[in-house]
Amino acid sequence: MTIREFYQSVIDGNITEDALNKANELLNALDARNEKRKSADSKAKRESADRRVTVLDFLKANEGQFTRDAIAEATGLTPGQVTAACKALGDAVAKSEVKIDKARKIVYNLA
Repeated sequence: MTIREFYQSVIDGNITEDALNKANELLNALDARNEKRKSADSKAKRESADRRVTVLDFLKANEGQFTRDAIAEATGLTPGQVTAACKALGDAVAKSEVKIDKARKIVYNLA
């Protein structure tokens, strides 16, 4: 059964054993393709891993609490990239809220 025939049988509401087998075949192919894509290394994944290492190295080298803006300025990353990296680092980075001047800011330090 071709994919076109499968779609036509679904549209017609004629679900046969062949249609079920084709559906299982298509789902298995989709799962295999998604698994391959998930495990593949990409430029974006490498860059994200590099940003996490950069932020972690900065926090290890400097004691204290730092806002995302301070980390971004010191590492050359954007504040959004710093926030994403800290979130991805999970338990390695502690997040807390402090009052700076009149505003409350999120600060990060090594856990």
